[in-house]
Amino acid sequence: MKSFHIPVLKAQSIELLQIKKDGVYVDATLGGGGHTEAMFEHEKDIRVVAFDHDKDAIDFALKRLSKYSDRIIFVNKNFSYLSSALALNRITKIDGILFDLGFSSHQIDQQRGFSYTQDDELDMRMNRNNGKLTAYDIVNFYPKDKLEQVLHDYSEDRFWKRISNAILQARKDKKIETTKQLREIIENVIPRDKAFKTLSRIFQALRIEVNKELEALEKGLKSSVEVLKKGGKIAVISYHSLEDRIVKRFFKYENLECICPAYLPRCVCEKEVRLKIITKKPIVPTVEEIKENSRARSAKLRVAERC
Repeated sequence: MKSFHIPVLKAQSIELLQIKKDGVYVDATLGGGGHTEAMFEHEKDIRVVAFDHDKDAIDFALKRLSKYSDRIIFVNKNFSYLSSALALNRITKIDGILFDLGFSSHQIDQQRGFSYTQDDELDMRMNRNNGKLTAYDIVNFYPKDKLEQVLHDYSEDRFWKRISNAILQARKDKKIETTKQLREIIENVIPRDKAFKTLSRIFQALRIEVNKELEALEKGLKSSVEVLKKGGKIAVISYHSLEDRIVKRFFKYENLECICPAYLPRCVCEKEVRLKIITKKPIVPTVEEIKENSRARSAKLRVAERC
């Protein structure tokens, strides 16, 4: 493999993390190691704890980052295990953490069913060694109400009900086993000019459910604030509105001084302000970056500082 994944908003995220000598940093989503490599290029005298639940990513980065191997701890787990992994490595506080959410270009190429443009088995697990739930299980065995909830909540597509009914009807005749079968079912019940966005959203919904991505993000964000040093930065690159909404709300909540109801005469909540928001509006890729890497087009970078 010559390449694994092109890091998005690399220069902006590294600049805002303010990498400093002898600091301890976390790359919560290692991927091909592009962001971690950029951290070391900015400042060689640091330590990095790099998480990825995809063993292929770890193996690729081990080779790419071999000259920094004595300063990297690789963790083959999802970032939701942040607190326990740091504790096991006797790390109590960190100077910064970067999340680059979503899935990698390599995972699309590995025929795991992430893309509707290929004819793959309906898997969608980012780590095939952990977790038994697959997209095949969802479309073939989820009860009607649960399937509808997944498509409604995670796709936010206006045709979710129509698509859910089509899936329920199709699986009565035979099991839906491939991305091609699922794509045809969806295309048969939606307007042709809406196919690109709707297919992307429905496949996104299934992927989110399989990997419990939103639950992991919420847990990872909470753990990050607990382990960040005062002045430490948290940078999050998201790719769709569900992720970005969670990050935005989390930053806003941790920036609040009080959460008491308005009718109370004085504050009794003892709420602590734990984050200062650095990016009032999310940073987005330049036109040039999007031309070089089309997957960057929907990326949004938000950064906050531990108070």
